[in-house]
Amino acid sequence: MRSKRPIIRQCKNLAKQHVDNPDEPAAPDGASGFAEWTQIAFILLHAELDKDFRETEAWFNDSRAIREELNIDKSPDHTTLCRWEQQVDMRELR
Repeated sequence: MRSKRPIIRQCKNLAKQHVDNPDEPAAPDGASGFAEWTQIAFILLHAELDKDFRETEAWFNDSRAIREELNIDKSPDHTTLCRWEQQVDMRELR
C-alpha cells in the first residue's frame, strides 16, 4: 500500500498557507480544540479520501501517519468534521 504521508503533508502545507497563524500548535487547547490550520487540513484530507464523515474519522484515528504528521493524539469527532466543512470555503481552498 502506498504511503499517505505525502498527501497529508500537502494538505498540512496548503492549510498553513491559508491561515493567519500557521505556527500555532495543532491542538493548542489539548484534546478539546484544534488550530485553524489543523481543521482545514482535516477537511482537505476528508475531501481527498472521498469517504463519509464517520469513515473519515475512523481512518484518521487508525492512521498513525496522520497523528504523527499533524502532531495530535486523536482526531476530531465526525460531527465536528462536518461542522468544520460547513464553515470552510472549499472553493477558495481549491
